[in-house]
Amino acid sequence: MTASLKSQTTRAEFAERLLKGSVRKSYAPIVDIDWDAPLEADKFFLPPKVVSLYGTSLWEAMSRAEQIELSRQELVNTLSAGIWFENILNQSLLRKMMHQDPTAATTHYELTELGDETRHMVMFGKAIAKVGADPILPRLYQRVIINGLPFVFRGSVLWVAALIGEEIFDSLQRQMMDDPELQPMVQRLMRIHVTEEARHIQFARDGLRKRTPSMSRWKRFWVGNLNGAGGLFFRFLFTNKVQYRRVGLEARAARRMARASAHRREVQIAGFAPLAAFLEEVGLMGPIARRVWRRTGFLPAKGPAVAHAEDDDCGTFVEDVYDGPATVDGHAVRVRLTGHLDPIDGRYHWQGTVFDAPAETPRGAVPVVIDGNTVTGRCTERTQQGGYQIAGAGAPPFRLR
Repeated sequence: MTASLKSQTTRAEFAERLLKGSVRKSYAPIVDIDWDAPLEADKFFLPPKVVSLYGTSLWEAMSRAEQIELSRQELVNTLSAGIWFENILNQSLLRKMMHQDPTAATTHYELTELGDETRHMVMFGKAIAKVGADPILPRLYQRVIINGLPFVFRGSVLWVAALIGEEIFDSLQRQMMDDPELQPMVQRLMRIHVTEEARHIQFARDGLRKRTPSMSRWKRFWVGNLNGAGGLFFRFLFTNKVQYRRVGLEARAARRMARASAHRREVQIAGFAPLAAFLEEVGLMGPIARRVWRRTGFLPAKGPAVAHAEDDDCGTFVEDVYDGPATVDGHAVRVRLTGHLDPIDGRYHWQGTVFDAPAETPRGAVPVVIDGNTVTGRCTERTQQGGYQIAGAGAPPFRLR
C-alpha cells in the first residue's frame, strides 16, 4: 500500500483493518515456542555478524565458545531492554486511552497492541530464563527515567518513540532470523516478534502520516529533532558495558572497539534505514536529529537509503493452556495449545504447536483428537524447532477450565 493510499484511509478504518488482521494471524508464545527443547551446544544466540565486536581484532582473538557466550549476553541485554521499553509503551498507551472513546476502533486496536506487548515481555523473560542468564536490570537513575517517560510520550512524540523502539529491532531481526548459525529458539522468538511488531509499526506510521500535515512549524521542529535522542539510547544499548564485563572482557576497551568498528556501523545503518527513510518522508528528520543519528553511527555520510517495512499480522491473549498427548491427522503427538474468546468476531480461537511431528507437514484441514474430543484444525506453518503450528476457530479440542 502506498503512502498516498494510506493517507486516504481514516484512522478508524486503518485501526479496523489491523483489528481484523489480528484475528487472522496470532501467536501465543507460551505455546508457540518449545520452551522444553534443549539449546543447541554450538549455535549462537545472535548471528555473529550482528554481535557488537564482530570484525574487530578482539573478536578474532576469542574462541568460538567465547564468541557464543558474548552473543548470549548481548541477546540478554537486548531482551532486557525490550522488556523495559515495552513497559514504557504500555504505560503511555494506558494513559492515552484514559482520554479516549472506549468504543472507538483506534482504542480497541491500542488495547490489542498493549496485549501483544505484554505477551512479548513474557516471551522475553522466558527466553532470558531459558538461556540461563540473569536479566540486565536498570539502575536507579534509569528506573526514574523509565517511570517518567510515559508522561512525555504523548501525541506525535508517542508514535515516534514507538517507531524508534520497535522498528530498528524489527529491521535487524528480519535480516538475521533465518541465519543457520542461530539457536532455533531465538529464530522462533524473532519470527513471532517480527510478525506482531510489523502491525504496531504500521499503526504508528499511520498516526504520524495523519498528524504531520497539520503540525505547527515549531512542533514539527521539536518532534523532528527530539527523535535524535534515540541514537544516543541505541548506541548505549548496543555497547552496554555489562555484556562485556560478564564475559570477562575489559568493558571500557571493548566498548571503544565496538563503537569504532566499521562493520558495526554498517549493521546499525542497515537497521535504521527503513525508519530513517520514513522520517524523511513525513518531514520529521530534523537537522539536529540527523546529525545525532549520524554521529552515533546510524546514518551514513550521505542520506539514508530508502526502505520500507512490510505489513504482517498479529496477536492474541492467553487464557487456557493444554500441554499433553493428542492425535493430529492420525499421528500420536504432543501438543501445547491455548485459546481465547475474541472480542472482534465473538468466536473462540485456539492455536499452538505440534511436537514430535512427522517430517511432512499436513496440508489443509486436519482432525485433532484429545481425550476423545475431535475438532478440525489447520496447519499454518512449520516452526524452526521441528514442529508445526496448528490453529482453529470454534470449540477447542481440549477441555476449558
